[in-house]
Amino acid sequence: MEVLLNKISESGLDASSVTGEEALAFWDNIRQNVATTHQEKAQCFVISAEFHRELKQIPASINDLKQALNLLSLPEDAALILEVKNNLADRLVENGEFSLALNEYITSSTIAVDNGFIDEYVMSVLGMGNLCDIYGDHFRAIRYYQKIDSIDHAISSRSLRLKYKLYMLACYIYLNRIKEAKELIKECEELSILVSDKVLSGQIHLYQAKIHRSEKNIEKAMLSLSSLQYTSGNIHSAWLASMIRLELACCLTDYGKRHWASWVLERAYRKGDSSSPTLNLKICDALAWLSEEQGNFKSALEYQKQAHQLESELMKKIPIGDLGAAQLRRLSRFELQLKLILSEIENRELKETTETQKHTVAKLQQDVFTDPLTQLHNRRWLDVKLKDLLLHETPFALMVIDIDHFKSINDELSHLVGDKAIVNVSAELAKHFKFKNASCVRFGGEEFLVILEKTELEQARNHAESFRNRIYDFSWQDVLGERGLTISIGVTLHRDGENTQRTFYRADKALYRAKANGRNQVCTE
Repeated sequence: MEVLLNKISESGLDASSVTGEEALAFWDNIRQNVATTHQEKAQCFVISAEFHRELKQIPASINDLKQALNLLSLPEDAALILEVKNNLADRLVENGEFSLALNEYITSSTIAVDNGFIDEYVMSVLGMGNLCDIYGDHFRAIRYYQKIDSIDHAISSRSLRLKYKLYMLACYIYLNRIKEAKELIKECEELSILVSDKVLSGQIHLYQAKIHRSEKNIEKAMLSLSSLQYTSGNIHSAWLASMIRLELACCLTDYGKRHWASWVLERAYRKGDSSSPTLNLKICDALAWLSEEQGNFKSALEYQKQAHQLESELMKKIPIGDLGAAQLRRLSRFELQLKLILSEIENRELKETTETQKHTVAKLQQDVFTDPLTQLHNRRWLDVKLKDLLLHETPFALMVIDIDHFKSINDELSHLVGDKAIVNVSAELAKHFKFKNASCVRFGGEEFLVILEKTELEQARNHAESFRNRIYDFSWQDVLGERGLTISIGVTLHRDGENTQRTFYRADKALYRAKANGRNQVCTE
C-alpha cells in the first residue's frame, strides 16, 4: 500500500482530500491510470468498497471486494486475500446474504490455516459463531468461540482478542450463565485498558448492566448505562446506541416505570438499525410485551406480527444446518493443525540456529538492530536474542514497561514533546540496567521490554520497582512543564519448554493489571 501511496503522491494527487462520491471517482482513476500491479489495483477496489459502505451502498461495496479477489492469487497474495474475504463476509452479513457469508468464512479459515495466519483464522471462526448468534443458537455460538481458546495467547491484535471475549460474554449472558459471565467480564475490563476502541469499551458497560439486571440490582445496572460513551461516527455505534436504549427500557420496566420504558423503546424503534434484523427483532418483541402489559393489545399484535416476520426471514436465510457438527469437526482438525504450527514455531526458536545464520547475524550493521529514536535495541534484535536464550536454555525474566497516559501527552503537548519523553525514559532505562546483565528494547511506541538473564522473579520485581521510582522522581519540568510522568510495569519469568509468545502474553497480562489497579505500579504474573 505504501508503494501505491508514493505513486499517487508522485502523480501530484492527494488521496486524503477526497470523500464520498468524489472519492469513488478518485480511486477509479487511480486504479486505471496509476496502479500498475494486480495487488495495487486490488487495493484500489478495497478502498472503494469502504467508501461505498460509508455511503450505505452495500451491494456496490460487495461487488468491489469481489473484483479485488479476482485480481489476487494464492499463495503470494494470501494476506490480502484474507483481509478482503473477511471484509466481504461482513458485508454479506450486513446485506442479509448469510449463506454466501458462511462460504467466505469457511474458505478464509482454510487459507488462514494453510498459510499460518492466526488472527485471520480467528476472525473467520468468530464470523461463523456470529451467524449462530444471529440465528439465536447461543449455545452453538459458544462452541465456535471456544475453538479459539487454545490459541488465545497467539492472537496478536488486542482488539481482536477483546472482541472474541465479548462475543463469548454476550452468549453467557443470553444463556443466563452469570457466574461465567462475571469471570469473563473482569478479563475484558483488563484487556480494554490497552485497547483504544470506544465501541468495545461501551459493550463492556452494556454487558455489565445486563449482569446487574439479571441479579435484580437495577440501580447498579442504571449506573453502568449512565457511564456509557460512544461516538456516532464509529462503525456499529448505531447498533450500540440501540442496544443501550433496549437495555435502558428493560431496566425502567423492572423499576416500575413502564411508560418511560415505552417511550425509550419507541425511540429505539424509530431509530432502529435497519442492517441488524436481530436487533429489530429484540425491539419488536420488547414493544409487543410492553404494549400487552399496558393493555394496548392492538399495538402488541402489530409488533408481534413484525417480530414474527423478522424471525421467519432469519430462519430462512441463515444456513444453520451447515454450521452443525460437521463444521465443528472440521475446525477441530484445524485446531490440531494450528497447535502443530505453534509447536513448530517453538521448535524453531529452540533449535534453529545454523552456521549460516550466525555468519549473517555477525555481518548485520548496528543500525539494523537499533531503534533510531532511542538507540535501544529494536524488535529485530529481540527476535535474535530470544532465539539465542532458548537455544542455550538460559533462564530469564521479562519486563514489559508502558508509559502511562502517553496519548494525552501527544494530544496536549504535541508529538515532538512525546518523542522527547520517550527519549528520556529510554536513556534512564539504559542507565538503570547497565550493570544488571540486562537487555533493553523499544518494543514499539511508548512500550519497552527488559530481559534480565538468570534473575529470580523477586529480584526482577525489585529492579522494576526501583526503575519505576526513578522515572517518578525524574525532573520532567524541562520536558513536560508542570506535568509529571509515570510508568506501569508487568513482570514474569520464562518457563521451561514454553515459547516466547506465551512468556510475553503473561507479562502483558501483568501489565494489564498494573494499569487496571491505577497505573504507576509493578505487577507480576
